Amino acid sequence: MIKVLHAVPDMNSGGIENYIMNMYRIIDRDTVHFDFLVHHNSRGFFDDEIEELGGRIYRLPVLDNKNVISYWRELKRLYSENNWDVVHGHAASLAGLYLFAAEKAGVRARIAHSHGASYLRTPKGYTKKLLFKTAGIHANIRLACSTEAGKYLFGDRQFYLAKNAIDSERFSFNQDDRDRIRRSLGIVPGQLLVGHMGRFNLQKNHQFLIEIFEEIVRLKPDSCLLLVGTGEREGSIRNLVSSKGLNGKVIFQSVTDEPQAYYSAMDAFVLPSLFEGLPLVGIEAQCSGLPSYFSSEITKEVVISDIAEFLDLNAGPVAWAQQIVGASSCINRRAYADCAAIHGFDFRDNTKKMTDFYLAAATGRFESIGSILD
Repeated sequence: MIKVLHAVPDMNSGGIENYIMNMYRIIDRDTVHFDFLVHHNSRGFFDDEIEELGGRIYRLPVLDNKNVISYWRELKRLYSENNWDVVHGHAASLAGLYLFAAEKAGVRARIAHSHGASYLRTPKGYTKKLLFKTAGIHANIRLACSTEAGKYLFGDRQFYLAKNAIDSERFSFNQDDRDRIRRSLGIVPGQLLVGHMGRFNLQKNHQFLIEIFEEIVRLKPDSCLLLVGTGEREGSIRNLVSSKGLNGKVIFQSVTDEPQAYYSAMDAFVLPSLFEGLPLVGIEAQCSGLPSYFSSEITKEVVISDIAEFLDLNAGPVAWAQQIVGASSCINRRAYADCAAIHGFDFRDNTKKMTDFYLAAATGRFESIGSILD
């Protein structure tokens, strides 16, 4: 059995976490075993499921207590007490430490995996940017979710693409789900429901999304906006919604275990992020046949259909609103069910590739990785 340790900030519901869980649910767990190193104290959305599937969660909350000395000491203890064949690092800002500790402990395969293509222009963001430079130093395998994400983290060093993947069957459009969710939200037939899925943080650019929706309401007054997710900026966004008099039109929905049903309920999907590596939500939305509007700052590899387009953030909220309101309502949404699989984003194919990849990495057959992931 190959033992893999995934290093993540936490296992709440997000793109990285869903990417891992999509694999974990169907991978042959007699062949490849997953454990998780998390860096926050609080339990995550997927923790119960991980433990039910047989994974162990090791909690070293350096992102909460900032105690790097204790973190380093505990890392060494963890590696001495376990025998992982592969450390798969998804938390780039800490990779310089946990991959270094893995190297010193003799872990054969040490992976730095890039999931982002830029950073926030904040003090915390600049600090992360500096830490990112250490991510690949102690890695002997470098992966990225997109070409832009790979170039951002690794520069000219060699990296391999490992596509984010979804259950395309699960996310195909479902009329019964659409009717049920819209009814539960109080959306009547013919009413425009604009949707977004993502954590409430600066990267997702919720403030601009609210400004877009304010203009949508001017054009189509009975429209509603559905925001699915949680995060540290949720309170400030709620206050912004209230200050603009949009309380009755903006619906806040916490993290859900049936995101596919909410995509079916939406009429348009909007992701005005400041940057992304390759957002799974964008792939999921297109698989559901949703007209999708992405910030031009997002990697171009997210577009896998003819119902998605990029808009410039500098174009302003009016231009975005006009495009969204003008979207065709005559799309055969079921016709897009296969777009993820056609473009290599189905999790079944991905899990087979990653199983072969882990086996090659754990046995030192690094030269075969390119052909496996191609």
